[in-house]
Amino acid sequence: MLRRVAPSALLVCCGCFSYTHLDPAAPQLRRGTEVIASLGTGGGEFAVGQITIHGVTKVAGRVALADGDSLVIAARRLWSASGDDYSGDEGLITIPRGQLSGLAERRVSAWKTGVALGAGVAVLASAIAGIHQLLGSGSGGGGKPPPLP
Repeated sequence: MLRRVAPSALLVCCGCFSYTHLDPAAPQLRRGTEVIASLGTGGGEFAVGQITIHGVTKVAGRVALADGDSLVIAARRLWSASGDDYSGDEGLITIPRGQLSGLAERRVSAWKTGVALGAGVAVLASAIAGIHQLLGSGSGGGGKPPPLP
């Protein structure tokens, strides 16, 4: 039973989101929006805590500020050109708009939500049917009525 419920719970919790590509020049991003920002060739150089990460190609996190000149992200994750990824520790990363090559916003996906809900209902129905079958129908047995005295 747990083998069926765990993957379904993971699907319901994580499977309902997708990333939608946006115009990197669009300053209409709201504060708190989850984004992944892609940087142009050569990447960027950002300080996270005590270290400086060179050749950063992607930054994932929440928008702290967006204007026509730059995008400030509270970074959760940073990826470098070498393939390494680093924790951003929610540090503020300022990216000039000219350095952005792509931008994607995290949104709720209608079809993934539908699939997740359908899978959840199917698992719940099969669990109820299994319990019902295990306990029996509750009628105390079937067959003929008892003989008359």
